[in-house]
Amino acid sequence: MKFFTSVVGYVTASRTTRQNLGLLLRYFFFLAVMVTAYSLLFHSIMELEGRQYSWLTGFYWTLTVMTTLGFGDITFHSDLGRFFSIVVLVTGVFFMLILLPLRPGSGRGRARCR
Repeated sequence: MKFFTSVVGYVTASRTTRQNLGLLLRYFFFLAVMVTAYSLLFHSIMELEGRQYSWLTGFYWTLTVMTTLGFGDITFHSDLGRFFSIVVLVTGVFFMLILLPLRPGSGRGRARCR
């Protein structure tokens, strides 16, 4: 329990850390809203194609395409669906490019080895 209080103390003590944490939380909130919207659109387009999937499958497809895994087990048959897949894919790549530089240990304060 001492570890948790020290982490909370560190986060609340530094203004920069609080700002970065706030930005990260907003990023994840926007990402969750976007995944939900894409899942709703997935269901709408699948309805137009005459197919039905569960809500879990909609989220599964969205996350699979956004992370560029693309297993290929669920595919669209119409041009609208394929265009939608491209939009989801490009959005996922864009959001990964935003998140990847935030990995731990990539900060400017790191000492260089000689």
